Amino acid sequence: MTEYKEKGLVFRCADNRLVGVAAIPETEAHVGVLIMVGGPQYRAGSHRQFTLLARSLASAGIPSLRFDYAGMGDSEGDRLGFEKIDLDVAAAIDIFQDSVPGISHVILWGLCDAASSAMMLAHRDVRIKGMVLLNPWVHSGEYSPAVKLSHFYRPLFTQKDQWRRLLSGKIALLPALKELAQDGLSLVGKYLSRRKSAQAQLFFVDEMLDGLQRFKDDVLLILSSNDLAAKEFSTLADSDPSWQAAMHKPGVEVHSIDGADHTFSQRRAQDLVAELTIQWVKRL
Repeated sequence: MTEYKEKGLVFRCADNRLVGVAAIPETEAHVGVLIMVGGPQYRAGSHRQFTLLARSLASAGIPSLRFDYAGMGDSEGDRLGFEKIDLDVAAAIDIFQDSVPGISHVILWGLCDAASSAMMLAHRDVRIKGMVLLNPWVHSGEYSPAVKLSHFYRPLFTQKDQWRRLLSGKIALLPALKELAQDGLSLVGKYLSRRKSAQAQLFFVDEMLDGLQRFKDDVLLILSSNDLAAKEFSTLADSDPSWQAAMHKPGVEVHSIDGADHTFSQRRAQDLVAELTIQWVKRL
């Protein structure tokens, strides 16, 4: 186990001061992990997820920086949303390299919409040499019916124990059938009406795909088995030929953690995420 120190950082991004914490091992390192915050939270993460991850990485000799975007946590400014954090990430990489001078390669590590952000922006910065993506966010109302049909209704009407629950009244049949019909119509409508003009602005999911296609370095994708966001992403990646091709590029590695929820809140899942990340980073 490597000794390390944690260092609070305040750095500039345009007119705002952003706040972060670097975990810096005593041993020299050339690869560092920038932990990107997903959702409306700050640098500690749900159940201190990012704090614990940073310390696990540092103990393994891998430096990291976790920070608050503008308008979040202790950072100044207005919150712009996960699609518009390019400047925040670039400024964070700058201060990260200044604080740990040996770092030449940066890995983006993101959960949920932070994983989506990483996909969109990683190819734009030559210092970014890898991505660790957990349960990427693709929800827009467009893919939800497909996920429900595949992961809820199919088991509901094909498994014997579910039929027993239906017949015993434990599952309300009429509401379930009504929602099934609505979702089925919505799914049909999606395929009948999806006509995009070449001049139309890219939807963020399309930007994610474009970014993943352009990114030339390695990617580690970690999915939870017990998470709707992960299932939505899997449904999209399995059903769209362009996503299928991007996911099967050389250097893309996929792991699924059985029983894990969206934020990997169970200690077993949390430890496994840290272990997978450490092993993958050390192989780079």
